[in-house]
Amino acid sequence: MELDEERICADFDRQVEQGIVIFNKDYQSFVNSDNGFQFEFRLLSGLDRKPKAGSGEQPATSLPGRQRSSGPRPGSDIDVSGYEMAEIGPTHLLALNKFSAARPHLLLLTQDGFRRQHEALDIQDFTALWQVLSSLGGGRKRYLAIFNCGIDGGCSRLHKHMQLFPAPDADKFALWPDSSVGPSVQQQVAAGLPFKCFIHRFENGLPLADALLGIYQTLLTQAEDVLDRIHEKKSEETGADEAIPHNVVLDRKWILVVPRRAAGVNGADANAAAMLGMVWVANDQKLRPWMEYGPANVLARVGVPADIN
Repeated sequence: MELDEERICADFDRQVEQGIVIFNKDYQSFVNSDNGFQFEFRLLSGLDRKPKAGSGEQPATSLPGRQRSSGPRPGSDIDVSGYEMAEIGPTHLLALNKFSAARPHLLLLTQDGFRRQHEALDIQDFTALWQVLSSLGGGRKRYLAIFNCGIDGGCSRLHKHMQLFPAPDADKFALWPDSSVGPSVQQQVAAGLPFKCFIHRFENGLPLADALLGIYQTLLTQAEDVLDRIHEKKSEETGADEAIPHNVVLDRKWILVVPRRAAGVNGADANAAAMLGMVWVANDQKLRPWMEYGPANVLARVGVPADIN
């Protein structure tokens, strides 16, 4: 499968111009360092219109020449009618993100609207992610895929979905997983990471889906052990299909799993992108708690502090 990046970007731009996709092309951004950890803040006023988890979704409008469906799929709280880009195998759908933080910003949703965001990723998810990253990742842009598992993991919608978007330019903001930070507490503390995380780097490019699933499950088990040790969320307290709150970030170079304890602190909310240091806020009011509490402190509180054994 090949995805046409130029077509996706053209559709994205068209929908932005029509006011269908909400994206501030001229958003303000700045880089800030806190306790040795780098942050890139983006002020995106359109995010103020983004609904919270469990709320209804606004109806969508089709692009010219596309047939509009009748609304969200059964069980879903995400209406991607008119935003669809491609079916990814029989299980997933690639669509434009209505509330975007990058150009383009994509959603990869399960075709089954009853799948939930508190479920762990499975072989179907990794098969779809592999197909999209293998196709998009071969173009000029480097794409990141993120997954916010559960409310405490920072999800805003309950229908199971991943997000994909271009990585920031490395000369403007370097992603810390590209460095030599390792899995040990000593390495993470020395690198200035405020939170515990588990990372696996790929030696020969993006592995196939079954290998990705095995790596992810190993990292997720380590994340579960951390939360068990600090008695934040015992694994036996979760349902049969419910994973611990966590974030996943995946690209063609590495996969990262971050155990989570809370969606936010003192009004500063964090998703998987924030754990990379990429913080998206709607306005100065939403930025203020990050600055007052300290960005590194926020990540330590919503995750697990790196220096806890």
